[in-house]
Amino acid sequence: MGSGGGQKARNPLARTYILLGVIYLSFIILGLPEGALGLAWPIIRVEMAMPLEAVSILSVTASIFYVTASSQNGRISKYISAKKLNLLGIFFLAIAFFGFSFAPNFAVLVMLAVFIGMGTGLIDTSLNDYMAQHFSARHMNWMHCFWGAGAAISPIIMAQMILLDSWRVGYRAIGAMAVVAGILVVASIAKGVWKRESGKGAEEQESQEESDCARRRYLSAKKYGILQMLTFFFYVGIEGSIALWISSILIESRGLSIEIAGIFPATYFATIMAGRIFFGFAAEKLGNMAIIRIGIVLSAIGIIILTFSSSVLGIALVGFGLAPIFPCLIHESSHRFAPDTLSKLVGYQLAAAGAGSAVFALLMGQVLSRVSLEALFPILLVLVVIVAGINEVLGWSLRRV
Repeated sequence: MGSGGGQKARNPLARTYILLGVIYLSFIILGLPEGALGLAWPIIRVEMAMPLEAVSILSVTASIFYVTASSQNGRISKYISAKKLNLLGIFFLAIAFFGFSFAPNFAVLVMLAVFIGMGTGLIDTSLNDYMAQHFSARHMNWMHCFWGAGAAISPIIMAQMILLDSWRVGYRAIGAMAVVAGILVVASIAKGVWKRESGKGAEEQESQEESDCARRRYLSAKKYGILQMLTFFFYVGIEGSIALWISSILIESRGLSIEIAGIFPATYFATIMAGRIFFGFAAEKLGNMAIIRIGIVLSAIGIIILTFSSSVLGIALVGFGLAPIFPCLIHESSHRFAPDTLSKLVGYQLAAAGAGSAVFALLMGQVLSRVSLEALFPILLVLVVIVAGINEVLGWSLRRV
């Protein structure tokens, strides 16, 4: 027993790798709902005799409870640790996935969407908070890239299960993944890998930030915080709308088969994952603002390509371009706003992202069902321009001070 404790103390690096592995796995589970529903919905709605836009009800319900969970994270975290909040979030998602697979009607799906919203909200906010305290910005980017991995895997699994059996089996498969992840999180808690102090690098970073505070000036959170939140609100409108509607457009508007259509959301989320790995390395050299600008240009080009063709290149450019924007916006907040306001503002940013997901799911459903599914891409291009404009205003305002 004594030697086991000594071995544990002598292997802090191994414990860190185990911890990061568990956190990354949790973010894979966080991404699973995103890709699965978009591909399964064209079949679910026929089976349950629902209109195309009814998927917005599921998305809005999940988003409302995501906002609820994320906005209250500051209060909840005083009583429940990040590791337990993460485990609870995974548990909620497992309930939702298996519940979807047995749901007899649409009303039950709506009730289960509550668990998806609470689960994703708890995982997202608890792990973002934990990573910000204990790890560098590089690991923050990489953590978000694993969300892309989960979102890329789920439509592939769903497509295969639909071809072999049904969408219900697809949800059972991703539910089993959530159960396995939950077991591994429990094991990591039992092993004590979460009980770690901020490492030397984190301490040095904190000291550097305190030194910077003495000679830097920041934007007023009261005056500019709403603009920062709006970037998340509109950005998630872009990211979420593509995930939710690309399969419906390809299948119902352009006549592609399930097999071919499934490639697009998988490619989208895979390139988000790849982009976050790539830009995680580049962030320190180029800086957040430059990377955000590059991402905006690439995603705009991809949207234009998709407007005129069903090109995998188009969806790949959109995914790769959007990849660094969310994590870089979070990280850029630490440069724009004073540390004493940052923690609360980051929580509000995530809540704004959840609100954007709900609002745009509802609006897009109404617009696309009444106008045309093809109207998605021009709308997305406008949203990209809005995000770019707000980001530049914030950057210019920071340079002024």
